[in-house]
Amino acid sequence: MGEAFRLGGWGMYPTLFVGIVLVIAAGRFALAPARGRLAPIVGLGVLVTLTSVLGFVTGMINTTAGAGQITDVYERSGVIVVGFSESLHNIGLGLCLLVMATIGVVVGLARGRAQSGASELVDPLR
Repeated sequence: MGEAFRLGGWGMYPTLFVGIVLVIAAGRFALAPARGRLAPIVGLGVLVTLTSVLGFVTGMINTTAGAGQITDVYERSGVIVVGFSESLHNIGLGLCLLVMATIGVVVGLARGRAQSGASELVDPLR
């Protein structure tokens, strides 16, 4: 994991920070489902997505800026491929955090439905 953070660069840290807050919020929703807890989870999910994409884009900017200074075509293409793979670590971290949070939300929705004893057509979080 430390190697992934080194390769992903600075963009990994805001993604991890916001992602931890997201996973905690989703865990709280899983324990006590309530409609009011869903809006912050959605907002944090969007923020995790944006921070991971921002880390990827800044990594690609650095990659292409560095590759533009290399005259050998084969070496340049190798640098671009390596930079692309390093930048993808940001996206991978964001996706992992979003998957964990989604599991928490699904568990909360299932618990809310089970606790209310409602049918499929009634919103259990209302």
